Amino acid sequence: MITQNKAILNWKEFFMNENLLTDAYKFRDWNQQDLEIPEKETLIKDLTRTRNDDPYFKKESTQRYLMLLATFYCQQNSVNYQQGMLEVVAPFLVMKNRDFPIYKCYAYFNSFMNKYFPKVLEWNILKGQKQLAHVLSAIQFCEILLKYHCADFYNRILKLDDFNLSMVVTPLIMTLFAKGTSIQLVFLIFDEYMRRHNPNYIFFMVTALFISQKQEILSIEDSEELFTYLNKKLKQIQYESDVQRLFERADEIYSQTPASYEQLIASTSFNDKSVLSVEDITELTNLSQSYYSQCLFIEVSEMKSLLGKSQKQPQKNLQLQLLDIRKVKKPKLSEFLPKQCITKKPDGNQHTCLITDSNQTLDDAVKIANQLIFEGVKHVSILKGGFQSLQISIKQQKDCSIM
Repeated sequence: MITQNKAILNWKEFFMNENLLTDAYKFRDWNQQDLEIPEKETLIKDLTRTRNDDPYFKKESTQRYLMLLATFYCQQNSVNYQQGMLEVVAPFLVMKNRDFPIYKCYAYFNSFMNKYFPKVLEWNILKGQKQLAHVLSAIQFCEILLKYHCADFYNRILKLDDFNLSMVVTPLIMTLFAKGTSIQLVFLIFDEYMRRHNPNYIFFMVTALFISQKQEILSIEDSEELFTYLNKKLKQIQYESDVQRLFERADEIYSQTPASYEQLIASTSFNDKSVLSVEDITELTNLSQSYYSQCLFIEVSEMKSLLGKSQKQPQKNLQLQLLDIRKVKKPKLSEFLPKQCITKKPDGNQHTCLITDSNQTLDDAVKIANQLIFEGVKHVSILKGGFQSLQISIKQQKDCSIM
């Protein structure tokens, strides 16, 4: 089990940068007089709600430190306090000891947030309304991944009346699985998460959590009972082995996910640390209204990795097959691709990529993709640019073969 002292040693490699000491000294030299921040009342309420079953967090001094850390972070990063944020602050405060003072706790926490959650807590004003644009898009990214990897789960859960995925996903994302988890296991979760060096890994963790309990979820027929299970019993992380299994499953999901998924995330400026324009935020929040939220779209360049021919890590557990849904099928796909890559009937155990006409609207492709998903076919995608992009790519290769 990872301890506070071990976490301090382990995390130096993740947080050590030119800003770490500067942040520590800023907190050390702060007069701690100005404690005004947006949503201060929510922070005050959270002080008594955060880990209130732990005697350490019931102490007035502990709650004072929590308030200082959260307040200074919000002031320095120009973000509003969000309910549940103290759950992420708490493990960094627990590091405090004689050799690791409070200002170092702040520096580690600030570095963690800026590296992995740079914009998640930032409110944006769009059309006269306050929105947590990054949280809204994060929920959408989770749904795309669930739809791709777990079609039967998608059909059972996400189409329930009055069910909103945000009810379950938001606490997981906002607290990085910390809420309701013992501090020692939170250290382990944070440690494993940071070792992946990928802020987007949280989406694979969320998907792994759902898939690991898929059978239990699918066995519940009563909607009310299902809501209770998802909100109160889904995240059962009680032992170190639970954490290890979660990350093993997340690693597996990651290895089976085309790179286009994270390219989509990057294209929305989700992890951009700079100030986003109104146009950027609008694009981020409009993700749910675009084709890209309906199905995973892949690039032609990914076909080699899906076939296991890439020099990068191959998708070992997936085989690529192409489903030709063009209205005009000339020239034939077989003239360009090995026959074993083309299929008439999709197999749910493989990656099925739909090939459309270059000038065909995406409406038909999305409808077919959703129909396959409804029938329980997983790993369904649509090729960006349709047949024309495939043809151009193959012609540019000297061996004239996608292989």
